[in-house]
Amino acid sequence: MCPPAGSPGPQTRQFTSEVNSMEPLVITMAREYASGGSEIAQRVADLLGVKLYNKELITIAAKKSGLTEEAIAASEHQRSGSLIYSLYMMGNTMPLADQVYILQSNVIKEVAARESCVILGRCGDYVLRDRPNVLRTFVYAPLEMRIEMAKSRPGVKDMSDRLWESALAKHDRARASYYNYYTENRWGEAKNYDLCLNAALGREACAQLIVQAAKAMQQSVT
Repeated sequence: MCPPAGSPGPQTRQFTSEVNSMEPLVITMAREYASGGSEIAQRVADLLGVKLYNKELITIAAKKSGLTEEAIAASEHQRSGSLIYSLYMMGNTMPLADQVYILQSNVIKEVAARESCVILGRCGDYVLRDRPNVLRTFVYAPLEMRIEMAKSRPGVKDMSDRLWESALAKHDRARASYYNYYTENRWGEAKNYDLCLNAALGREACAQLIVQAAKAMQQSVT
């Protein structure tokens, strides 16, 4: 009998047990807007029996800093004039966006040191660049597929495909700008990731490929 959808199979349960007995395995995922990356990340976490950290990182950062979750979430879409200058000045002169980046980076490092997990966005691949046992992934998708995905989200405005194309490009530019500013890499550039996947392959196929890549990586370091 096949296991119910969403439940890990025997091989995955064995792999999860192996992962839990070793140094934590972390999978980071960056993705184009409306590519289905969030859903794939959740499926990977379910298959491996580990936790997905997305908005949870905001909650943890808020508790540690005393900032509101709303302030942290808003700052994720901003960047200051110079992070190096902010670090040099320190104190209350550091812009909120830089404070939040450093705060969330520390949270990501703490989580990665503590448990196997999936981390979505927030420059996770770069933050954990010096840490072994990290699989860095990027998900993209054809424009037509992304437009249909964006249209299907609850509460969205009724717009033409041309306007949706502009909206998607704007979201991607914001993600790229944030990532490129806070890291030494370029967002979406294949050489910065271990695995880049086209979501048109299907969410389940992408999730299974990521799990297999994680399994291969885990075996190579043992």
